[in-house]
Amino acid sequence: MFIPDLTGRAGPKYKVLADAFEEAIERGELKAHSKLPSQRMLSYKLGVTVGTITRAYQELELRGVTVPVVGSGTYIKDRRHEQQDYYHPLVSRGGVDLSLCRPLILSQQRHLMAALGELASQPTAQKAVLDYFSADGLQGHSATLQRWVNQRWQGDIDRSRLQWTYGGQHALSTVLQALTRSGDTILLEGLCYGEFINACTQQERKVIPVAIDDQGIVPDDLLLHCQRHRPRLLYMTPAIQNPTGVALSDSRRLKIIEICRRFDVLIIEDDVLYCPPEHRRSPLVTIAPDITLYIGSFSKYFAGGIRVGYMVLPTNLKLPLQKALRASCMHVSPILVDLVCRWLSNGAMQQVDEDIALELSARHRILQSVFPERQTCAIPGFNCWITLPEHCPASELKQQLAEEGVFVRDATFFRVGSYPLPNAIRISLTGPLSREDLKHGLQRIKAHLDGAVR
Repeated sequence: MFIPDLTGRAGPKYKVLADAFEEAIERGELKAHSKLPSQRMLSYKLGVTVGTITRAYQELELRGVTVPVVGSGTYIKDRRHEQQDYYHPLVSRGGVDLSLCRPLILSQQRHLMAALGELASQPTAQKAVLDYFSADGLQGHSATLQRWVNQRWQGDIDRSRLQWTYGGQHALSTVLQALTRSGDTILLEGLCYGEFINACTQQERKVIPVAIDDQGIVPDDLLLHCQRHRPRLLYMTPAIQNPTGVALSDSRRLKIIEICRRFDVLIIEDDVLYCPPEHRRSPLVTIAPDITLYIGSFSKYFAGGIRVGYMVLPTNLKLPLQKALRASCMHVSPILVDLVCRWLSNGAMQQVDEDIALELSARHRILQSVFPERQTCAIPGFNCWITLPEHCPASELKQQLAEEGVFVRDATFFRVGSYPLPNAIRISLTGPLSREDLKHGLQRIKAHLDGAVR
């Protein structure tokens, strides 16, 4: 029978006893589902009243550590499984998900714990992050973001051009609401981020696909559509294209900027996807700051649940975008922004960036081992674009894989309007939580492709 040692402990006896039991459970001395000693026996061993033991057991129940069973006794809860059940997604299809593009949780939990610990010891910060503010937010947060952006780009971005958002998707919706109206034309890469296509559709914006190839947007096709449709915006992912993974070439960057200037088209530069450090280049907003709205996010560079992003804006667009922001959410939660700023300042964001890069490199080696003969990635990011043989239709392959518990995206999700549909699938190397699951999913894809070839 476990008898807790109460030597040297101060305070009410029932609380001291409850603390001792809880610590023993945390250390693993008492296992889940095991029964606590009977109250009479424990009171005799410790030399305290039965009432003290009763209050201690009631305290443990209030803390969620134990559960009483009528006629049997008091048992230790399996809090690990209880938490797993509590935090389990309402909708989860299981299997190997190669369709989900996300950063893996590596060292982020440790950084979260440290940041929350700091916040817990700072009353001024606690009071500030629990209050209402204008869309501009807090001075220190803005200064931190400005410092980080300028270090990252080796630039000189004025603080007035920065705006916090609830991630990249919120930024895109805010831009649509602030700068366009129902029926306005927006040019999109022929294959692009599917949820932006949906956002345009919901807000009744007309979308026109622009041709892309292995160097990104084709300038001649962009010119043609600017002449025909007089668009308001051009949406693009120049750093690492979604879904194909190609990068916009340097020569095309300048041509696209020249065309957009000529036709008074604003550029939405979506740069939320994780790009490996060795492939990062200065964004378009540093070349054409007057016509470019840059959208960044920490959801792909730190953790998907953070839901904090930012925009770098032309100065003259600050007011309408802030109005749209207030209409959608008043202001971004200072609690979330505060956590991000702590990670930006203490090196945690940089450490996670390096951790992701190492893990991503290992996962690309797995990809190469399964597909040694295929050139699958233009830039070795989270996603890989795999072109399929003609006799292996992407829609059929996607369905067959789903029946085996392996999930991928075909080109349909990314297609803008009637843009020619390539026979290809996009897989995310960071969707599976383990390298073993990733390898299994890739092997299932290869087995189907090998079967199709034969």
